[in-house]
Amino acid sequence: MDGVSNIEIINSRFNDELQRQIAGMLPKVHTYQLGNAGDILQSASIPNLPVELQASRLSDKSMQENHPFDLSEIKDLPKAIQNPMAVLRSATHIGSYVIMTEIEHEGKNYVVALQANKRKGSIEINDIRSVHYRRTNAHIANWIDEGLLEYADKKKLTGWINKQRYNSAEVTNSTGNLFKHAAKIIENFENPKLLDTNLHHSAENSLNKKKYGNFKQKW
Repeated sequence: MDGVSNIEIINSRFNDELQRQIAGMLPKVHTYQLGNAGDILQSASIPNLPVELQASRLSDKSMQENHPFDLSEIKDLPKAIQNPMAVLRSATHIGSYVIMTEIEHEGKNYVVALQANKRKGSIEINDIRSVHYRRTNAHIANWIDEGLLEYADKKKLTGWINKQRYNSAEVTNSTGNLFKHAAKIIENFENPKLLDTNLHHSAENSLNKKKYGNFKQKW
């Protein structure tokens, strides 16, 4: 089965199961299966392993006081993850990533925090630790500014950055400069080719040991 057809099937199944969870008909112990990491995610050093999300964790995240959301908002999440606007290394969790999606909540983009190579019994998975929107898009610009970018859909991400630069709710003197610098980084960014992720782990771990400034990623 080709990748396009496969993700459509996975996405449709996810949407059906999500509706069951919204209706209170999905078992609390259910695990969403979002398919293996595709080429884009693998190029950003996420291993070719199953991507999983616990229904109970999704429910908990949707009810957190600092970023509550309706579960219906994350319809088509598998497709959004496989076709991200950006993938960034986590500044605080070695071997973990933040996937920026096009899904929005009142103008704020949803991100997916993913722990790669999570041991689950006798296998390893890519475990989704959180799904939520950022309270301010300046957080994402700051992560780009700190050199955490692993993959970018340059056209979409540039358009997104330019939109933030003219968003009066987001822009102050400091954030305006931040968005401007992030735009320059994206302009010069070169996406990686698909790599053997096993060969990339040592370099990735070394990079993740750096100390970073404000706007730390929090799950």
